[in-house]
Amino acid sequence: MGFGILRHLALLALFLFLQSSAQSTDGGRGDLPGMKRDMFDQINKQKQQGGAGAKEKKRPECPKSDQNSPFTAFAIVGGNIYVKFNESDATCRRLTSVAGANISSLFAAARTCGAVGEWKRRVAEELSAMYFITGGEGWPKSDGEPIEVELEDGNYSIPITPANYELIKDCWARGCGCEQAANPKMKVVMLTLLAIALSGLGWDVFKMVYEKFFGGKKKDKEKKEKKDKKEKKEKKEKKTKKGDGEATGDESTAEPKSHSETEKEEEKSEKDTEKSETDKEDKSETEKEDEKN
Repeated sequence: MGFGILRHLALLALFLFLQSSAQSTDGGRGDLPGMKRDMFDQINKQKQQGGAGAKEKKRPECPKSDQNSPFTAFAIVGGNIYVKFNESDATCRRLTSVAGANISSLFAAARTCGAVGEWKRRVAEELSAMYFITGGEGWPKSDGEPIEVELEDGNYSIPITPANYELIKDCWARGCGCEQAANPKMKVVMLTLLAIALSGLGWDVFKMVYEKFFGGKKKDKEKKEKKDKKEKKEKKEKKTKKGDGEATGDESTAEPKSHSETEKEEEKSEKDTEKSETDKEDKSETEKEDEKN
């Protein structure tokens, strides 16, 4: 009896747990009409539809190219293709269609298979495969057979060859020398930066050469001028200090006297002393004579 009750309680608890785990994180509000769904709602929906983290459908592989081309130059610029039939052609011309398949259809076919970011490479290097994806049937069956090509200035019948394919494979990413692939604005910017760099380098070289041959004399002259100014300033300061010392009687601020000047002052002091004593003696004798009289 007790075991049966425990079993029923366990089943009930399991049922409630499953119900709560199956419930959406927002209490089911995301399923109401007009309510926005967040990333949690999307995850729950994926779980319900076939497991979490369901992978996207893999893109199919592209068919193999026959490695032939009617062109010796190939450049994709924006939504256009520019080509040459012969390397001796002066300029590249805009391609309109290949065996009845226009450029837009070739671009669309290149985006249906293979890696996402390589559709331009597929148009250039696997042109025959992209043509077959469009449903066309006019591509030649073997090397050397002609294919109908329409350019902006007319229609041409050009044979396909493996040699042309090798040329295109090596140069299409750089534009194969087509002037339409050159970016004039970027070219101007690069030339401007080059000119600035060369002018700066030229100025540095000129400055270095000038300082090497003429800068030494100028530096010596400047040093000499600084030294003269410093000496003049020191002499001026000494004179100022000497004048202040004599005016105030402060010997500490006065300029120290030389040995000869000191001797002269001592001799003068001795003479003044002797003269003072002589005057005193004469004065005393005169006073004695006056007393006698």
